[in-house]
Amino acid sequence: MVFLKEVKKIIRNISLIILAFLICSTFMLIALTYPNYHETMTEAQKQLLANSNILKTEYGDIEYSVEGEGTPVLLLHGAGGGYDQGLWAGKVFFGDGYKFVSVSRYGYLRSSIPDNASIESQAAAYEALLDNLSIDKITVVGVSAGGPSATQFANDYPDRCSALILISAVSMGPAPGDQDPFYVSIIHTIQQSDYAYWLVTRFFQSTILDLMGIPTQVYEAFNPEQKELAQEMLDIMHPMSQRYKGTINDEKMIEFYTVPASNLRAPTLIIHAKDDALVSYKHAENAHSKINQSQLVLYDTGGHGMLSQMNGTRVLMKEFLNESTY
Repeated sequence: MVFLKEVKKIIRNISLIILAFLICSTFMLIALTYPNYHETMTEAQKQLLANSNILKTEYGDIEYSVEGEGTPVLLLHGAGGGYDQGLWAGKVFFGDGYKFVSVSRYGYLRSSIPDNASIESQAAAYEALLDNLSIDKITVVGVSAGGPSATQFANDYPDRCSALILISAVSMGPAPGDQDPFYVSIIHTIQQSDYAYWLVTRFFQSTILDLMGIPTQVYEAFNPEQKELAQEMLDIMHPMSQRYKGTINDEKMIEFYTVPASNLRAPTLIIHAKDDALVSYKHAENAHSKINQSQLVLYDTGGHGMLSQMNGTRVLMKEFLNESTY
């Protein structure tokens, strides 16, 4: 009996020591990293406010930014993004020679979520923005969760859409091969804390990229430029908490989404990677089956971000747009 009491006492003491160690380690981690985190968030917030405008429409406030000169391109970002992520995608997949119009979709950054928000009303907001910018016709690019409203715009306003490009884009509700709901819930948890997201992107880059659909083996095969772009992609999403409402709203709007193609006349390019671990390439095949005038390009590898296919995709985009009618 005395022996058991002694064992329990030893176990309790060891547990207290471990707990104290964990608490001390946590405080040390915060003390060492918080100044850098605070500086990153301050600069990110400053840049976000400086580089965008707000347009008030009957469909809610829409945040947008316009950069560059040339062929007008409407950039519609994915989940966890904003107008800044759209501009980043434009730089990666298009390069120079374009006038990028990038928006923050419903609930992202400073764009509001109106009552009865829908993919149809989001597409209508894009038309209002083009009217405000005096842009008659534009190429529309939907990346990931930006795919549904891009396709909706092309269908609902065919006279305003020169061409439609879908990159790793969602085209329906959950599909076989999409990221497991358990891992999606982990992403959601991280999204709600700017500090947690910052820590993960600093110390567990390959892990968070894997959760976001870029398999570890794909990341490990990246060259230095591609790894730098991957870090840029993660950094561009600071502060993450300001994008969480948009992510939740996307899930609600997309749950029962089907591709509208009854009035879609624009030439369409659909690009996806077969090893996309976030949005299955089944979405690309589904969109291709619904849009008669579409061209489907499936890469064997590249993950959700398709950074390893960046150069080939740029060439593909230019050839496609040169063949399209404006």
